[in-house]
Amino acid sequence: MRQRRIFIRFSVALITFAVLLNDVAKNDHPTRAWEAKTSSSCEAESGSELIYTTNASVFPHPPEFTSVSVLFPKFNDSQQFFACWYECPMHHPHFVQELLRCFSLWESQPSHHPRVLYVPRRQFWRKMGNLADFDKQFPISSGILRTLMGSYNVTVTNSWNAGTPLKVQNMMEKDETLSPFAMASREHAIKWKDLFVPPEEELTSRQAKERLKIAVVNRPATRKLLNAMDARDNLAAAFPEHDVFEHHLNGTLQEMIDLFPMVDVLVSPHGSQLTGVMFMQRCSAVLEMFPHLYYTPLYFSSLARIFELPQVYLN
Repeated sequence: MRQRRIFIRFSVALITFAVLLNDVAKNDHPTRAWEAKTSSSCEAESGSELIYTTNASVFPHPPEFTSVSVLFPKFNDSQQFFACWYECPMHHPHFVQELLRCFSLWESQPSHHPRVLYVPRRQFWRKMGNLADFDKQFPISSGILRTLMGSYNVTVTNSWNAGTPLKVQNMMEKDETLSPFAMASREHAIKWKDLFVPPEEELTSRQAKERLKIAVVNRPATRKLLNAMDARDNLAAAFPEHDVFEHHLNGTLQEMIDLFPMVDVLVSPHGSQLTGVMFMQRCSAVLEMFPHLYYTPLYFSSLARIFELPQVYLN
């Protein structure tokens, strides 16, 4: 009973905050300029139950935006061609961590230069070098890789002789010196998102709305919400003026792209499904719940900050 009260209290606070943030979306002009997208910020009106801030003195965290030379310690802008050296375990969130950094590396070079993902390790190349197998084992990661190859002209190879391939800075879930999810700039984050969610679709979904969409997104296996239906029913009873629904992810990239951009408030346990927050509308809100004795608040919050999403944690 106590856990349910805590859950409802945090959810009420989060959704109250999201309703206030919805005013930001109402002020967006349908033909907003690129500069408006890169310079905008999420602000809550006075009197809201939560305070959203990216000020590290208030909420200590490493910066989510940092230079390419920090993301890639051996980066030298005098080098003509770069290849991003894939060296990360085959786990979807870590895959996204590495590819976001690679994207900033590719964006740092002229657009006509080749964009190369170098995968020398045999165990990784067996998967990423055979997309049919990659689809079966890691369908979301494979979908991201296919999009980068098809829409961003990335070449995936296990051999590279045109220069020194660059490894990313070591990254850990509890690293307090470098953000777990990191890019060089918000402009890079917007370009990344536009590859998956076309800007015109995002603008359509961001029109002023009377009813917010509140999603309780659950996991299929470990760390799942055991009472997801109860959570949905409690939220629906507390906020009858908004649309509350529960969703089980089946594990495809297209499902994520179809779901996350239309969600205004996301309630979900800690897990790889939270990589979908990078497809959500700017200033949407996220409530992440951790299991007992497991707490990594800097991990997915860094991804949320990159894409301008307020995030709250429940442990």
